[in-house]
Amino acid sequence: MISGGNSLTAAVLLLIMMKVFSVLTLSCPSTMYQAQEDLCCPKCPAGNRVKTDCTKTANTSCVACEGGTHMDKPSGLKQCIHCTICDPRFGLKENRTCTSTLDTICEPQDGFYCVGLAAGSCVAAHEHRQCQPGEYIKQTGTALRDTECSDCSNGTFSDGTLKFCWPHRVCESLNLKLITPGNATTDAQCEEQDHHKVVLISIGCFFLLLLSAILIALCVIKKKSMCLNRDEKTSVCLTKVKKTKNEEGKTEGEPLNN
Repeated sequence: MISGGNSLTAAVLLLIMMKVFSVLTLSCPSTMYQAQEDLCCPKCPAGNRVKTDCTKTANTSCVACEGGTHMDKPSGLKQCIHCTICDPRFGLKENRTCTSTLDTICEPQDGFYCVGLAAGSCVAAHEHRQCQPGEYIKQTGTALRDTECSDCSNGTFSDGTLKFCWPHRVCESLNLKLITPGNATTDAQCEEQDHHKVVLISIGCFFLLLLSAILIALCVIKKKSMCLNRDEKTSVCLTKVKKTKNEEGKTEGEPLNN
């Protein structure tokens, strides 16, 4: 009895091992998937998922992916894959909208560059670097590369928004006086030379003196004109007085007629 029982147990174990071995060695074609231990089923086409597996008498049942999901290739999956969301909080925006057969493709927002790619889609982006005062934009940032900045050399300056550094003004060459030397962030400050001020003051004084002379000349001319008018009036008066006296003298000299 014991010997018979051992033989039965060995036979059962052998059958189990053969079954497991057959499952492990089962290989389905690329157009099919393994549904049961010893059954390969046809895959559902892109844009679809498996509703029910095939049987020995029925083919695989497929159903289209619902909105917001996709399946980009034939498969034996029973759930479609959720569409990728381009999260603006991560500096992303849509480049291609998700369909039942294609996933969303994301790209960096304007002013951002991609720091992670997966299947041709950006998964994370960082904002472009802002060049600081004293630096210039050596290389403008793109969707795949950050902005590259570089320091201004001696004798030049930039506020950080330029693609080159401006040379400082040379006040002496402009016949100006240097007030504040330039640095990497600001230009040199100049002002007019002192002799320019002297020239301006001298010109102002000249015109002031000229105006005074004109006013004095006008006053003298007016005064002379007034004096001439007064002399003419005085002469007329004297002539009238003399004439009156002569007439009176003639009157006194005539004899009286009886």
